[in-house]
Amino acid sequence: MKLKIEIAKESGFCHGVNRAVEIAKKVARKYGKVFMLGDIVHNEHVVKELESLGVRTVSSIEEIDKEFPVLLRSHGTPSQIVKRLKERKLKVIDATCPLVVNIHNKAMEILREGRVLIIVGDKGHEEVEAIKSFDGKSIVISGEEDIEAVRSVKKAGIVVQSTQSVEYVSKIVGLLAARIDDLRFVNTICRPTRNRQSQVKELAASKDVVLIVGSRGSANTRRLFEIANKINKKTYLISSADELEKGWFKGVKTVGISSGASTPKFIIDEIVSKIEKI
Repeated sequence: MKLKIEIAKESGFCHGVNRAVEIAKKVARKYGKVFMLGDIVHNEHVVKELESLGVRTVSSIEEIDKEFPVLLRSHGTPSQIVKRLKERKLKVIDATCPLVVNIHNKAMEILREGRVLIIVGDKGHEEVEAIKSFDGKSIVISGEEDIEAVRSVKKAGIVVQSTQSVEYVSKIVGLLAARIDDLRFVNTICRPTRNRQSQVKELAASKDVVLIVGSRGSANTRRLFEIANKINKKTYLISSADELEKGWFKGVKTVGISSGASTPKFIIDEIVSKIEKI
């Protein structure tokens, strides 16, 4: 019997990632080379493709050749780094996701209101570091153990890393609301992330096996896996068709596939093609 495969409606690149990748390709073709401080997105396949076009990843501003432009990545860039790039008179091309820019704007609104900025997100993640750069006194909440850091805060505002789990954020906001008298919450989990999380829940509940496709270094991919795995223990996180195992599909009739926001569509197509041959 042929396996029935359903792919989540929102899979492959999200708009922000697609925009950043297309900008990188266009700039690389125009100038022959473009520099970035870190990978453009968390996906090895995308990084390799862009490298072949002349996109160069470096770890410090000093490594950037002044003859070529520097691309700001989709996750956002700390304001201090942007300032240094401009001071060196480098040609800066901004590929920051518009939805991440919106988080920056909301964070600045909160600070202008005289509130302590609280960021619910993964400590050390590029997106979180960029938001935090607007105020060194910002508090990052990565887990319930961090809640104690707000014990003396009376007036605060919350923004959220765009790819956080809706359920997790709801819980954290509830805990913060119990401790802070004057609290403003802006739900900056992006709509594509919310849609993907909702769709993966439906797949996990209705399919025999669920595949989450993406890099293990991608926060939003790992989040999708965690959400699906709570519902369906036959959930597997893979980065390519090479990682598929025949044993996963023994006695299985239906398969659901979802992906991280930085997973190219061709990877999903290759996985579907290989499953159909099992």
